[in-house]
Amino acid sequence: MAATGQQIAYRCDQCGSPELVALSQLYEQGTRSFSGRFTSGISQSFTAKAAAPPTPKRYIRPFVLWGPVVVFFAIWTYVGFSALFMHPKSLALKEFLAVVFPILFLTAFARLLLNLGRIARYNREVYPRLRSDWAHTFMCRRCGKYSLIRP
Repeated sequence: MAATGQQIAYRCDQCGSPELVALSQLYEQGTRSFSGRFTSGISQSFTAKAAAPPTPKRYIRPFVLWGPVVVFFAIWTYVGFSALFMHPKSLALKEFLAVVFPILFLTAFARLLLNLGRIARYNREVYPRLRSDWAHTFMCRRCGKYSLIRP
């Protein structure tokens, strides 16, 4: 009589155990959502936190960091130019400020665009590879070693 058991395809490189589990499965098993009368949320085990998928970078940080700077220099550029055109002969520093504030405004705006471009490039090129690697990574339940296994 022939055995009709399922053949295990993968074994741990370190200990040889067939007890490999996908990180996505560890994450799903250890994540629980709860809701009560006044609260709701998600609880996770330490294993689920360690097996969490990579996240794409968010666009809010550059706007929080560079947005106020851009607005500040944009306002002072406008104030400088309007003062220069309304009272052209009153102060000698107006020409200097009318040159410095637009340069600072353009520099801050360029930094904002540069950071947004860097985040877009990461989300377009690096994040899909990290997500794919996460989807193909397995953990040995016996020794805890992580292995990237591509079928």
